[in-house]
Amino acid sequence: MLKGLLGFFAFIFFLVVLILLLVGSYLYRMYRKIRVATMRESERKARQYREETGRQRQQYSQRQQTTNTRDNSDANYYDQPRQTTTATGETIIDNRHQERESKKIFDDSDGEYVDFVEES
Repeated sequence: MLKGLLGFFAFIFFLVVLILLLVGSYLYRMYRKIRVATMRESERKARQYREETGRQRQQYSQRQQTTNTRDNSDANYYDQPRQTTTATGETIIDNRHQERESKKIFDDSDGEYVDFVEES
């Protein structure tokens, strides 16, 4: 009788250990899948960022090439920096092209522009 009861408890113990091992391996596999998916997603976002900045660099270099191909009279006019002095005596040097200076900063789709007022 005692041997039978001890055998039954040993069977239950090994069954519980087997179930814990199966659940543990399932959780470990799920953890690895999530980790791999996260790494792939971060690599995809990094690749997308590199491609986007590459496009922007390419667009900028094309814009710069078209700016450099202007005739000398145009280039001299656009390349001359404009200097202004503020009331406090600070000198501001503006190297932007006149075309870019008058360009809108915000699109109509950006929403309403509100002046920032700092409250004390």
